[in-house]
Amino acid sequence: GTAEECRALWEDNDVVPDDLASRVLVLNLPATGAGLGEWLTDAAGRGIPFQITLHQLVRMPLALDVPVVYVCENPAVLRAAAERLGAGSAPLVCTEGWPSAAFHRLARAVLAGGGRLFHHGDFDRAGLAITRRMVERHRASPWRMGAEDYLAHQTKESHPLRSTPEASPWDPELVEVMRRRGQALFEETVAETLLADLATNHGQTRG
Repeated sequence: GTAEECRALWEDNDVVPDDLASRVLVLNLPATGAGLGEWLTDAAGRGIPFQITLHQLVRMPLALDVPVVYVCENPAVLRAAAERLGAGSAPLVCTEGWPSAAFHRLARAVLAGGGRLFHHGDFDRAGLAITRRMVERHRASPWRMGAEDYLAHQTKESHPLRSTPEASPWDPELVEVMRRRGQALFEETVAETLLADLATNHGQTRG
């Protein structure tokens, strides 16, 4: 594969050749901890996206007490949330493709603080693979990643599936309807629905 795909494969197996290149993008994720935790809290108060490196996460450990954190795959979704909702968006983390080691470390901090992850990605082979990985590794809940969600959206442009998706254990029917339609559905296409969720669930508390 490409250099980026090779890096992602190494990082997914916890082998990190460059802790500065391993990054994760976040919006409205307040935290505690000197340095990084303070920066994240300040950025959340302003509704400003913040790029975190694995180097920062290792050097400046933080603690998170956020009940629900949404996860998206495409930075265009996070950008739209920042521009449209600002500080009024629920906490959102963007993997920018296959999750990095920095993401995995941050996800563990969310879980350690008692939080839950809700993941959305592209409706294609890679997007479903990432969702499966999120469910398996971080007990994430799929976020609008069911067959009904896929069928609810039509696109004017044709994006044929390049390869057949593998299983979707959280909703076995999803793979079947994708095979029948034969079209990929990218995350930015359903951004309006995702933004509505982020606006509605802002300020969600435990219990």
